[in-house]
Amino acid sequence: MVTVSALPRLLVLAAALLASHSRPGLAQSEDDSAEDLSPREQAYINLSSRNYQELERALKVHLDAYAARKIPEAELASKFSVFYRSYGLESRFDEWVSAFPRSYSARLARGIYLISDAWRRRGNRYADQTTDNQFQELIDTMKRAASDLQASLGMYERPVESYRYLIMVSMALGLPSTRGLLDAALKLDPEAYFPRSDYLEAITPKWGGSTSQMDAFLEECKRSPMSDADKTRLEARYHLSLGGHEYMAKRYLAASGHYEKAYQLGKNPNDLYWSAKSMVDGGYKGQALTTFTELVNAHPQYQRGYTGRGYLYEKEFKNDEKAFKDYLAAAELGNSWAQNRVGWWYMTGKYVAQDYAKARDYLNRAASQNNKTAIANLKNLDKIQKSGAAR
Repeated sequence: MVTVSALPRLLVLAAALLASHSRPGLAQSEDDSAEDLSPREQAYINLSSRNYQELERALKVHLDAYAARKIPEAELASKFSVFYRSYGLESRFDEWVSAFPRSYSARLARGIYLISDAWRRRGNRYADQTTDNQFQELIDTMKRAASDLQASLGMYERPVESYRYLIMVSMALGLPSTRGLLDAALKLDPEAYFPRSDYLEAITPKWGGSTSQMDAFLEECKRSPMSDADKTRLEARYHLSLGGHEYMAKRYLAASGHYEKAYQLGKNPNDLYWSAKSMVDGGYKGQALTTFTELVNAHPQYQRGYTGRGYLYEKEFKNDEKAFKDYLAAAELGNSWAQNRVGWWYMTGKYVAQDYAKARDYLNRAASQNNKTAIANLKNLDKIQKSGAAR
């Protein structure tokens, strides 16, 4: 039995494991018909509304296609990823399994959900700030996930996703079977991407692995039957993981270099943002400004490029004109942090002329997104205006 004391030091922030499994948002309007929803969104709605028969029917289409080698593993994985963050719906998963006790879809989906729920129960604080009870909840919930995933292995001829999520369980519980799980998955599908991606995470230094293990595994993957696109994708993940490792060690220039390589391979703006942020935290202000500008120019709809560069202009270069311009651009793109910042500048008259109407407009926009600082600033604005009216 795995005990709390036997666990390796767990992930500093549980969110790091969740990053690649975010749940898509639901439809924005009641006018959206079922035909307009993506399969993942529709699966979430069917689960919420207890339409288990339709869940079974829709997922079977994709399972049959994967079994017949008509779709790749990554496409099948995308159909189940919605269940990773279906918080508050555990009773629905239990009902689904009860209604279809021999269903591969139901067992896999509940196993996926329980892995996510295990990390939620553990919390996202440092290990020394996490209670024994939280660790025990993580262990107990992971074991429940493992039970479902193990049971699912005999319910489908190609349970690659089950092995993939069992790798996550093995990581969390510090079990020695991770490579065996990967090998079992690749025996069923030598081209699979996600089992390799999650195994790569399992051998990072923060999980007790090493950079030499990562290097050797990456070279192994380059010789594999994976598609060229997936090999590039995995290499980007490699640099992203090493970027995080270097950042936590406060080797910021090395971190920035890995994030930059990840960006060049995958063109994900978030990777370039972290390259710039690493430079900021390392004190490389000029290089950070250049990278933020590259980010803004290449991805003009990416909000954090403007907020990152604006904050750098304000705090490090003392250039309020350029800072405000960037904050305003991010605010108009819907960024609540920037909306609050712009509202506060109008409220206080920092750089711009004091304008309570504009301040209230931007603060309201941020508050509507539950920005707590903006909500507090609106209360301050009320007091300021009441005080002025009383004079």
